[in-house]
Amino acid sequence: MEQAVIYLCVLFVSAAILYDQLTKRIPTRLRADQAPTSGYGLITAAAHDAPVRATGIDIIFVHGLGSNPDTTWQARRVDPLQDEAARPQSTKDQYVNWVSEFLPSDLPPTVCKDTRIFFYNYDSYWKRDALHTGLSELGGKLFEQVKTKLRQTEEVRREQSRSLIFVGYSYGGLVIKEALVQAHQYQGLDGIREHTKAILFLGTPHRGSSFTGLGRLAALALRPLGSNPSLLTEVEYDSESLLKLDRTFQSTLPVDLRVVNFYEQRQTRILSFWFLSWKEFCVKKQSAIFGGANVTNIGLGVDHSGLNKFGSKDASYETISSKLMEICQLLLQPSKHHYAVPLETVRTYTLRHKLSSQLKEKMKVDYKSTSVRHTVVIHGLGGTGKSQLALRFAEDHKDRYDPILWIDATNADTTRSSFERCATELGLATDVTTTIGSALIDWPAVQVVLRWLRARKETDEEWLVIVDNADDVSWGLKSVMPKGRRGSIVVTSRDTYSTLLVDGDCQQVEVSIMSEQEANALLLRHLKWDVESAPDKIRHGCDTVVRRLGHLALAIDLAGAYIGNDVNQKGALAHYIADYDKHQDELLRSEGFRGLRPTDRTVWTVWDTTLDKLEKEHAHLQPTVLLAFLARFKGSIVQNEMFRLAALGMDAVKDGLGVEDEQGLPDDIRQFLQADGADWDDFIYRQSRDLLVRYSLVQHAGGEWPGVTMHSLVQWRAMQFRKAEGWQWWCMLGVLAACTQVTEESHRPQFRRHLMVHVPDVSAASLDGLDVPEKMMDFVWRTVSRVYSDEGRWSEAEELEVQVVKIRKEKLGEDHPDTLTSMANLAVTYSQQGRQDKAEPLKKRVIEIRKEKLGEDHPSTLTSMANLAETYRNQGRWEKAEELSLQVVEIRKEKLGEDHPSTLTSMANLAETYRNQGRWEEAEELSLQVMEIRKEKLGEDHPDTLTSMANLAVTYSQQGRQDKAEPLKKRVMEISKEKLGEDHPSTLTSMANLAVTYSQQGREDKAEPLLKRVIEISKEKLGEDHPSTLTSMANLAFTWKAQDREGDAIELMEECVSLQTYRLGANHPDTLSSATVLYKWRGDLHDNNG
Repeated sequence: MEQAVIYLCVLFVSAAILYDQLTKRIPTRLRADQAPTSGYGLITAAAHDAPVRATGIDIIFVHGLGSNPDTTWQARRVDPLQDEAARPQSTKDQYVNWVSEFLPSDLPPTVCKDTRIFFYNYDSYWKRDALHTGLSELGGKLFEQVKTKLRQTEEVRREQSRSLIFVGYSYGGLVIKEALVQAHQYQGLDGIREHTKAILFLGTPHRGSSFTGLGRLAALALRPLGSNPSLLTEVEYDSESLLKLDRTFQSTLPVDLRVVNFYEQRQTRILSFWFLSWKEFCVKKQSAIFGGANVTNIGLGVDHSGLNKFGSKDASYETISSKLMEICQLLLQPSKHHYAVPLETVRTYTLRHKLSSQLKEKMKVDYKSTSVRHTVVIHGLGGTGKSQLALRFAEDHKDRYDPILWIDATNADTTRSSFERCATELGLATDVTTTIGSALIDWPAVQVVLRWLRARKETDEEWLVIVDNADDVSWGLKSVMPKGRRGSIVVTSRDTYSTLLVDGDCQQVEVSIMSEQEANALLLRHLKWDVESAPDKIRHGCDTVVRRLGHLALAIDLAGAYIGNDVNQKGALAHYIADYDKHQDELLRSEGFRGLRPTDRTVWTVWDTTLDKLEKEHAHLQPTVLLAFLARFKGSIVQNEMFRLAALGMDAVKDGLGVEDEQGLPDDIRQFLQADGADWDDFIYRQSRDLLVRYSLVQHAGGEWPGVTMHSLVQWRAMQFRKAEGWQWWCMLGVLAACTQVTEESHRPQFRRHLMVHVPDVSAASLDGLDVPEKMMDFVWRTVSRVYSDEGRWSEAEELEVQVVKIRKEKLGEDHPDTLTSMANLAVTYSQQGRQDKAEPLKKRVIEIRKEKLGEDHPSTLTSMANLAETYRNQGRWEKAEELSLQVVEIRKEKLGEDHPSTLTSMANLAETYRNQGRWEEAEELSLQVMEIRKEKLGEDHPDTLTSMANLAVTYSQQGRQDKAEPLKKRVMEISKEKLGEDHPSTLTSMANLAVTYSQQGREDKAEPLLKRVIEISKEKLGEDHPSTLTSMANLAFTWKAQDREGDAIELMEECVSLQTYRLGANHPDTLSSATVLYKWRGDLHDNNG
């Protein structure tokens, strides 16, 4: 007995061990590493970024018994073009999920954009640690998932009307049937049953499976592991529960529901040994199919697992996917698409990628709190292609929006007509008996279209309205702007204020001229070439044309039409360029293509509407007059400072010219140049300018000297305004006034360089052409030459001063005070150019006459004597300079007193003569005396005091007393920076002087950054070729030479000599000095290199 018990125990333990070994590899869903990676419920199978539309489709794939989405739809990847044996081992273990990877890319784009694909994952695992659940419960969960995840979201209205397609594999098909049977009870609440349009059953055992018996035995055997045999029991062949489910399902089938049953035509291998194998149909044909009006049964040459696993796009995949696509395309057959746009992009339309991308992205910005969710205003100058950009957007997005409506908002009549066309397109009846009020908003077609757009619900398609040519909004356009939460609006306008047409925020796209590449591409399209294949001659010709036309889209398009229709195509470009240079007005006014293009506008007429509106509605501000006045200035930017200076200097110009009121500025221009004491009253100017900016006729230009700029063709058009009037003379008066004032404001010389750009042609011939009398020419030349001289442009100053001297000698006589002044000015200009041989006799002649006419002690005589002494110093004739300087000092002391500014100036000049003679003690004593008096009388921070401090510091430096020179130069620099600013010429001189001291001390490390800063500011403020800039460049070259940076030093000195030769002349002392140094350095370098 005991032995039998032992045997039984051994047998039990052995059986237990064997059972454990046989079942330990059966996974459990309780362990994370053995559970499927997909979560339960509805899972997105493929990304879908397009907006969810009410007319779209949701496809839900439901796996079979005991499986999950990770394995049901996945197979080992197969390359049908490659021998399996030849495939690398690494690629043999690659798997593909056909639902996620094949199907989305195979769906036609029109289907894909409106189709979402989901997996439904449910727990039907029956082998180990199984849930005790059944078909009824699993079907109910699917129904709940669809209802809550797809029918009760934030987009519930759209999702409730979307079509549903279910694809069920094996047991998954039964779950779908159960879900739809339960959904039938809720029909009308969530719309699941009526919106289920198709079901694809892949080997679904409608009557049960022949494998169920074996499966149920296995489940019973696995009961110790927590299996669930009831799941298998439910699908026994012809079980009562399945037959009941099938009867209920088929009896409630909607008439429009399409069913496709796919069944296996190969048996599934169960066991095999040598050449023997056991095969059975998992789901027999009679179980996998049923009949019906909209039911299709299709057999596939695969076993049961071949119905759902595709490693490649084989014949079975193609059969299933094509049937699915066929159903989707039938469901998405579009209804009538409303596209009420009466225009098309021109044949030669050239895509402007940056602008198109901007518009596309900005149309995605969602303003949830506004009356329209997406609004973009496209604004810019007329003729830049705003309407074409909006048209292209509409054409590219026909499939996204329904309807797309176009409103021509040029005026009330065109807007009314557009609304009537839109009402007809939408099939909206208008009440012809309605009393039409005077306001556009009361018009029946307007009312019915706006009401229809506003009534669109979330389940409806998005609509797009393009409001084109909204340039004039004063007639009430805002009152008829569409509203509605399903809408998007694009507005095109020249008016930057058109953003106020919409309630709340909106996006903006500014359209300006085309890029060089875009402009060339547009012109080449007219010539039937592309950028890559066009010959060089053609491309160069196109470059010339588009530059002439300022890259303006309309102008290039018209030019392209003109050139493209030239009978002599080979010479067409050259002919156009030649014609444009000679007959610009005629070409730009040409209407030869009227009626043959989408618009009849030309470069001449494109801005007419805007200009007329500005003239009529803002007559008191005269913006068109300001535009015409601005157009006459030579510079590309007309700075605000130009107008400020002109306003403050205008009275001086009128007095200097002696002009009567009728010869001066007319009132409509004078209003922009009103002076209020020492300030410019710019109110009218700003009001008028802002109107021009608002309509993009001019653009703001920033920077240190802000102002406005305008397109070259706008400038051409503006110059046609009252063309016969005296615009050039008025512009010259403005420039002369600015020149007069900038000379007076010696503390603000930085703008001088920018002012020079605007100086018109003041030659005698040009002034004659303006009927300027000779007496006025004198003032014009004198004023402009003064600015040229101050700016260091001595050759231009000389040319004008020579003419002034000539006229004054002829009209006034040589001994007239004004003649002598002009002779003295010319002599100073000669000196500044280093032409002492021409300066000396002229200065002597001035002194001679002044002594005779005014006396030796007259201030003017003394000034001319001091100027001659300066010439002697420049010539190195120290004795003569000293003699003359002493004479001036003594007379001024006697007549004016020792502390008079003129006396101090002459004492400083004498001290400079002593320095040049090496008489350091006398120079130091005199310089110190001048400095102390100026400190006492003027204060330490006065410019004259700073000059005397700088001169004394130079004296110390020349004595080698750098310990005294350095702190004095530092003090001058600090005060100059504080009082005048770092970029003032006097401050720059003090910085340069301190840098020279550092160099003389051998402290090149401190000299170099200071000189670099001086050069940087001088180039920016004075210009690269200004004499002061060139001096600093030469000093930096000396610093680099001292640092043994010979290559850098020579290169910089070469640049310096080149600029000095250009600006000062080859014979100027500074040029000769730099050239001599450069010659020596090159020789030293050559010698050192052997």
